[in-house]
Amino acid sequence: MPNTIDAYWVDFLAGERSAFEQIYRNLLPHLYEYGMRRTADETLVKDAIQDIFVKLWEGREKLKTVSSPKHYLLVALKNSLLNAQLRDGKLAPISEKEEFALHFNLESQIIKTEDDRIKAAKLARALEQLTPKQREVIYLRYFEELSYEEIHVLTNISVKSLYKLNHRAIETLKDFLAMPKGDVILLLSLLRFLFS
Repeated sequence: MPNTIDAYWVDFLAGERSAFEQIYRNLLPHLYEYGMRRTADETLVKDAIQDIFVKLWEGREKLKTVSSPKHYLLVALKNSLLNAQLRDGKLAPISEKEEFALHFNLESQIIKTEDDRIKAAKLARALEQLTPKQREVIYLRYFEELSYEEIHVLTNISVKSLYKLNHRAIETLKDFLAMPKGDVILLLSLLRFLFS
C-alpha cells in the first residue's frame, strides 16, 4: 500500500487541488524544520518554501511521478535556499565548521516525566558532541527517515562516506551515553517521535 503522500502526489499530478493542499499541510513542517536547520534566516526559509509550492502548482503538468515526494521537495528547498543565498551574496564558502543546528525544546509537553527530561537532555548534549556533518546525517537519516541515496542527493556526500559518518556518529553517541548501539538508535527514533 503506497504511503499517503505518494497517493496525494498521484492525485496532485492529475490536477486535484485538494491533494496539493494535503501535500503542503503534511510536508510543510518537515520542510520548515530542515530549512531552519540549514539557515537561521526564517524569512528566507518561509519565502523559499512558498516559492517551491508556487512553482510546483504552476508546473504540475510537466511533473512526473517521483519515488519520494518528501525527498524531492527537500532537495528543491535546499537548492532554493542556496540560490537565494548566492543571489543575495550571503553564501559563505562551505566548510566542515558550517553548523547544522540540531536543538530540541526540552520543555515539550510530550516529555512529561523528570526521567524523560533527563534522558532527552543527555541525548541533546550527546548530539552536541557530533560534527556538523554527523548531526546533519543523523537528522536526515533518523528524523526525516531518508535513505542514504536520498541523503547523498541532499548533501553531495558519497553514500560510502555517509555510512562512515553515520557509523562514527552512532559510536560517539554510544560512548557518550554509555549504552549499546541498538539502544542509541532506539533513543533517536523515540526523540524523532517526541519532536515530530
